[in-house]
Amino acid sequence: MMKWFSGLSPKSRGVVLILLANALFAVNMPVSREITPLWIDPFGLSQLRITFAFISFFILSFIVSDKGKPFSIRDHFTLLLAGIMGTAANQLSFLAGLAKTSPVDASLIITITPIITMIFAALIIKEPISFKKAAGVFTGMLGAALILYTAQYGHFEQTGTLEGNLTVLISCFVYALYLVIIRPLMMEHSPVHVMKWTFFYGAVVALPFTYKYVSVAPGAGTAVWLELGYALLMGTFAAYLLVAFALQLLRPTTVSMFNYIQPVLASIIAIAIGQDILNWTKPVSAALIFIGVYLVLTSKSREDLKKLSEESR
Repeated sequence: MMKWFSGLSPKSRGVVLILLANALFAVNMPVSREITPLWIDPFGLSQLRITFAFISFFILSFIVSDKGKPFSIRDHFTLLLAGIMGTAANQLSFLAGLAKTSPVDASLIITITPIITMIFAALIIKEPISFKKAAGVFTGMLGAALILYTAQYGHFEQTGTLEGNLTVLISCFVYALYLVIIRPLMMEHSPVHVMKWTFFYGAVVALPFTYKYVSVAPGAGTAVWLELGYALLMGTFAAYLLVAFALQLLRPTTVSMFNYIQPVLASIIAIAIGQDILNWTKPVSAALIFIGVYLVLTSKSREDLKKLSEESR
């Protein structure tokens, strides 16, 4: 398996990593909705997720031999900002919004993340917005919107509220900013050590707002604890680790584009367990999403345009 993986091109490895990450995120959405707010407050779950991830990355940092070059004071400022945006603000706003809306509404809203990421990437790290990239982003968004608007069964019921939806929207903005500002650090340092400091700062910043909510309601059964375990280990630590390594290989807009895969995966899971049915919208939506991802993947990066410019001289 590892030999096969190492034989892939860097871009292909990035695609595999971010696909796995979004599969974990897709499952985590209904899992988190099952335990919040009935068994644990969203703020309490947020703190548990951030703290667990920090401890996990801290332990892993002793195992990873490649530490990269030391972080500068400026790097730590970026890590602090990333911790606030990518963990504290993102986790708190997303889970607080998810507790007041439906997984479908939340999935639909996060489809705007690639658009926001594309704009932030253009403003902050000067990534070009080509027609091909923009077309890919909007094509993927159309596919995700179609699959979500036509969902009708199980977890796919439209039960969202305006307050919950707006709170989820805030998480889209802060996560998009996180992807853009953390990417340069991923290119220069070990992703494990970057994530260790990011989650450390996130845990410290979130703690004053969340510590009083860190408790599981009495009577929680085995299923609740297993769902909580998934949210901590797979839905946070493993997923963010995969995103970190994917950011070394893919541009921020490309990474965020794979958010569109989540409703497809969620729909496949729902059909498999009898919560949804297969109709014409599913394959059409999936086709639009994959066309959109392909367009963004194959669009020119700033480095590509610079290389073409030098070759034309």
